[in-house]
Amino acid sequence: MRYSISATVASMALRNLARHRVKTVITALAVAVSVALYIFMDGWLLGMNLDSRRNIVSYEMGAAKIQTKAYFSKKDELPMYESFTGWQGIASALERSGYDAAPRFVFSGTLYSRTGSAPILFNAMDPKREHRLLRYTDFVDAGRFPRSGSFEIALGTMAAEKLHVGIPRRPSENLWEDEVLAATRNEEERDFVQGLYTERFESGEAKMALRDDVTHEEINRLWDILYASGRMDVRISTVIDMIAAPEKIREERFEEDLLPSLTAEDRQLIQSAYTQDPLVGDYLLSTDDSDLLDRVLKAMTAADYSGAIRHVNQLIDAVVVGIINSPNPKTNGNIAYIPLDALQGTGGLMLDGAVTELLVRASNAKDSVLPGSFESPDTIKSALVSSLAEEGKRFPSELVVKGWEDYSADYFAASAGDHVSTRIMALFLFLLSFIGIANTMLMAVLERTKEIGMMRALGMTDGQLLFSYVLEAGLVGLIGASVGVLLGCLINIPMVHTGIDFSSLAKQAGGDFGYRITSQFRSAWNPKVIVGTAFIATLLSALMALPPTFRALRMPVTESLRFE
Repeated sequence: MRYSISATVASMALRNLARHRVKTVITALAVAVSVALYIFMDGWLLGMNLDSRRNIVSYEMGAAKIQTKAYFSKKDELPMYESFTGWQGIASALERSGYDAAPRFVFSGTLYSRTGSAPILFNAMDPKREHRLLRYTDFVDAGRFPRSGSFEIALGTMAAEKLHVGIPRRPSENLWEDEVLAATRNEEERDFVQGLYTERFESGEAKMALRDDVTHEEINRLWDILYASGRMDVRISTVIDMIAAPEKIREERFEEDLLPSLTAEDRQLIQSAYTQDPLVGDYLLSTDDSDLLDRVLKAMTAADYSGAIRHVNQLIDAVVVGIINSPNPKTNGNIAYIPLDALQGTGGLMLDGAVTELLVRASNAKDSVLPGSFESPDTIKSALVSSLAEEGKRFPSELVVKGWEDYSADYFAASAGDHVSTRIMALFLFLLSFIGIANTMLMAVLERTKEIGMMRALGMTDGQLLFSYVLEAGLVGLIGASVGVLLGCLINIPMVHTGIDFSSLAKQAGGDFGYRITSQFRSAWNPKVIVGTAFIATLLSALMALPPTFRALRMPVTESLRFE
């Protein structure tokens, strides 16, 4: 009997949908658009975030870094003096535990070419270890990757364009004649270069464009011609930060700056190493004990005393041998890669084997998979401690292992901002849709107030009537959500497989807009969100019927029958 009544009520709800076909279709379409847009936006954001995270790990830094604690706390300042030595032993211990390791010495400077200059972030690296751990080395657009022991540089695409090094893809006509054609040494080379470019007009300006069908061999020959002309010659200007206990400290700096910044123990240590000149009042270094000097230096650097840091200007001549153009815009910006071993001596940065960081990634890691528990900082450190203990060594207490998330604040800021704004936009669309549903149900209940009174007079309970209208609204939501899921999935298919080319936007943003994607933004499938969005849309639609129905049921039956 109860089943029969429920079936009758459900049948009544279905007939009401058909009776108000126009309103049903319009309201369902509103729900469908909201659901489809939400699925599209969620898939788009998910795809960008997945690609960005994979590109950060595969092209920038691996799964984790090992640095000194002091360097990590000041990492944005690139403190060269907070480096560490003995990385080879740590790398060997990591390799025994199933990890690859690549050392780097990171520093900043200005790179000068024949026609320009640009601020550059330099990564001094071990080419073989870098190639084993990161994937940007496979994306040398022209030329080759630097070789160990040489002052060779691989430069990001955007930096190369600013400095006018490498092969120009779309130079102006004048630039092409002055810098490309003028580099040829005979008529045969001149004819060869002229055959590689075609003239095009862009924005009313005549430009030369490298042919799309140019072969790898032709690119290499053009590179050799430009290389021989000196176009790839560059000079690095940087400042080497070195720490040393100062021989003399002025009285006011010693007493007003240095001593107040020290702990009581370090204050005694410094005072034992310096003696005040009775005549001028300055403090003079009075010890040559190496152990005491080391402790004095540590105390000064811990207190961030600037007087312990010496700055040495250094110029290094180098040559650009390759241009990096990888899927990660960070590797294509103002960044350069130079062999670490070339910078060890006085002709480089006088590193004496020091590095600022050691990159870590699992040896068998797949590029498509983000680091899991095996590549977490705690697991890496535990494996490292165990491996070193087998050799009777200890993990240096001044070092720390940090995950890739600790170095990606710009990406997470951009992602969080987009996440919030997109969710607000989607909620706004949902709100508009459900206001439409509420309005539709309100009008429907008002129009049927007399009908409701008649059914109540015939014995239909308030609960049965409430169920009928909630079911009717829920069915509108279900139809709209079903169409929305279908529409959202249809839009998502080309977005997942092809995506949208945002290379112009990335170029205008200098290749650095938080996300680590250079051109194609691809979406991803998110089944949980697709199913969840349809369920929530249906549920909210059903709930929209409650307020107007309750209002009608509170009215006395006699008054409902007289309602016009």
